[in-house]
Amino acid sequence: MRKEYGLLLDFDGIVVDSEPLYEKAMSGQFRRYGIRVDQDDWLFFKGKDSKAVFAYLREKYDSRINIDELHAAYKKDLLEEFRRHMRFIPGFPEFFHACKAQFQDILVTSTSREVMEWTFKNVPVGNIFSDMITANEVQNTKPHPEPYLRAAERIGIPIDRCVVMEDSLNGIRAGKAAGAKVIAMTTTFRPGILKEADLIVNSYGELSPERLIALIRNTQ
Repeated sequence: MRKEYGLLLDFDGIVVDSEPLYEKAMSGQFRRYGIRVDQDDWLFFKGKDSKAVFAYLREKYDSRINIDELHAAYKKDLLEEFRRHMRFIPGFPEFFHACKAQFQDILVTSTSREVMEWTFKNVPVGNIFSDMITANEVQNTKPHPEPYLRAAERIGIPIDRCVVMEDSLNGIRAGKAAGAKVIAMTTTFRPGILKEADLIVNSYGELSPERLIALIRNTQ
């Protein structure tokens, strides 16, 4: 039976508690160049693909940075962090399965397909999702709306009947620009940074399929 609504899920910080793992792996690369980034830099990084982050670092901090070399070292460290420490966000599996009857799900991530496929084969988190849009399927990554527009097209549900779930400002802006309702979770940033979202929650205990549907219908 065709489902009426779409559930468009960012991966990191929404499905899995991986943001600290990214930060640890990325900070290790910064130390190689003696770079100390500030809070505004981290705000820019969240939801961005890693090569965009390293290009930003080269422009702002050190023109000697070899982006390809840094990216290779970062990916190696990151996959090891994933293998050892990745877990679902508390409450996510229960929420996800509660939504399955009415929502068609799809992952939407700025991570490469190669890394996502490796992740599902090698970490204690299985691929329970119907489909995914990765950095390989788009020309423009978040905060551009293309990833979410492509996701809605893939699942065959109009974007205005979709809910996007995000934890970063870049992701929120991508979802809003695409025309979806956006729920932000405070797994990565404090509520003040996420204020452009339609709804901000602290945990999955605050959500239900009925609340998502009310948000889409503007009846919440």
